[in-house]
Amino acid sequence: MRAAGFRSTGGLGRALARWVVALWATIAPAGAQEIVTSPAPESVSVTLYRAPNRAADDAIDKNDPEGFALITETRTILLPAGRATIRFEGVAGNIFAETAIVSGLPQDVAEKNLDADLLSPRSLYDRALGRRVMIRRTDPATGRVREEQATIRSGAGGAAVLQLANGIDALGCSGLPEALVYDGVPDGLSAKPTLSVLTDSATARTVTLTLSYLAGGFDWQADYVVQMRPDGRGADLFAWVTLASSDVTSFVNAGTQVIAGKPNRESDWSDFGNVRGGRLDLKCWPLPRREVSGGGVPPLPPPPPPPPMAMMAPEMAQDIVVTGAVRTVQEELGDFKLYRIADPVTIASRAQKQVAFLSKQAVPLAAIYVSDIWEDNGGNPVLTLRAKNRAAEGLGVPLPAGQVAVFENAGSRPILIGESSTDDKAAGEDVEFKLDETVGVAADIDTIKENDRTATYALSVTNANPWPVAYEAKIGAPGGARVDGVGAKLGKRDGKTIWTKTIPANGAARLTYRIKQAR
Repeated sequence: MRAAGFRSTGGLGRALARWVVALWATIAPAGAQEIVTSPAPESVSVTLYRAPNRAADDAIDKNDPEGFALITETRTILLPAGRATIRFEGVAGNIFAETAIVSGLPQDVAEKNLDADLLSPRSLYDRALGRRVMIRRTDPATGRVREEQATIRSGAGGAAVLQLANGIDALGCSGLPEALVYDGVPDGLSAKPTLSVLTDSATARTVTLTLSYLAGGFDWQADYVVQMRPDGRGADLFAWVTLASSDVTSFVNAGTQVIAGKPNRESDWSDFGNVRGGRLDLKCWPLPRREVSGGGVPPLPPPPPPPPMAMMAPEMAQDIVVTGAVRTVQEELGDFKLYRIADPVTIASRAQKQVAFLSKQAVPLAAIYVSDIWEDNGGNPVLTLRAKNRAAEGLGVPLPAGQVAVFENAGSRPILIGESSTDDKAAGEDVEFKLDETVGVAADIDTIKENDRTATYALSVTNANPWPVAYEAKIGAPGGARVDGVGAKLGKRDGKTIWTKTIPANGAARLTYRIKQAR
């Protein structure tokens, strides 16, 4: 049946066909979607935040840093007219995709996607499930290589079960060096972490985009080196900023900042991703035990040889790089302190880097033996180095939390005499480095008299060193209780009663104090 109004003449039919084809040619591209790939940023800035629940005296977890970073990238692309998908390759592998912000587009982003299925031994094996591969085995005695086709029949969660022409076998159970050979990379696997966004543009244009996002798997801390001066009254203070990353992406020549403080976070980002998710850990499939003539059981094949050290997975080894010529500049950021590293820094994948942060010479530092006492408990003196964080005293700068190593020269060589840590210290605060108990200075507490509300104690301090030492007792008591010295004047600091005394060389001192409980 012909449609009304049309004649079946050849010329008209051919003209109509040409018109329909021309119309389709103009309509079809309107629904097409082009893909624009940005392989790498032109410039990048990385701001690191410390692990919020890591104490100052705890080291960074090298394998699994629990801090995060704000990463800002600049990229220039040619944006076509119409709808397009922009692929940002080389973003952080532990990116929190929901935090990504793209600025510089002519229209808003319609959709965001994270292509997190990275090319790795595990993902390659998973994608080959049910497909043909080649299994390559090498006889270590003869060096002969034998290959045969196999079909993978198990996932990457345990043993690699393979179906061969003559039956079922398992990878890694023969005792021979073995490897799987794939004929290509399956679709959908990306060699680099990629964030893609969907957007529209009325015209084709070149645009410079700024991509900002948060990512996990980063951390930082300050590491202080205290070199005591020969006179024992001061020290040279040097500090590093240690930057750590467990991410699969390296950020080359990045403008780098670190933030001291603990910003409030409502989202739970503790499980931001498995940085070791690309590893393939296969176990030998337990073959059934078969009886043989004579009742014996054939011995199990020897285990495969361990991999050489050079072939260990990248996540098993972290590089540590030290850069000594770089300095940082401290800036205010609301209630936080921002330390900007003056020169670009490469934050390498799965690595740590130390950048010079602070250098102060001849800082007055007092060595004091301190006893923390609660009523009549405690008392063992701890060698404590104390400084006033003021410009007049050689410091006067905010000091971020970190670990402290204290050295003293013995002859011509520095010797480690103790390690400590410090919390964040603002300019003007006192700084204390508590080292350890010492055998040269000892303290003991005896009860002299005690009744329902009042107790009297005697604190005896001895100094076995051939030089005088400064001693301080911090005496604490329950709320409302009053601590008084008997024949001695006591002070107050941070809610505790303080007794300070210089203990003579090879001498002793004694304090009698009374604690009266509140009614």
